[in-house]
Amino acid sequence: MQLFEDFEPEGADAAGAAGEQAPALGGGEYEPVEGRDRQSIECQRACESVAAKKTASDYSHIVWAYGIIWALFCGYGILMWRRAQRLAADVEALRRRIDNGK
Repeated sequence: MQLFEDFEPEGADAAGAAGEQAPALGGGEYEPVEGRDRQSIECQRACESVAAKKTASDYSHIVWAYGIIWALFCGYGILMWRRAQRLAADVEALRRRIDNGK
């Protein structure tokens, strides 16, 4: 697939006209991040750890929700099974009554 066949990044014409090569992205070389002080990096890490803890605690709520839903489904199934048993007994009693009436 050639979706980006005609795509040229900004500044590519200027670099090409001057005969310079643009740096290759993802060349495997380590480039340190510039412009961020240690305090902002530590603040970001602290925020990320709080977000990770919240996400982990949210998983327990999902498990509880699924558990409650399954318990409700099972309760409803048991209720329907008991009702079917009661109806079957009523039908059997009516059959006996009809047979005894003949």
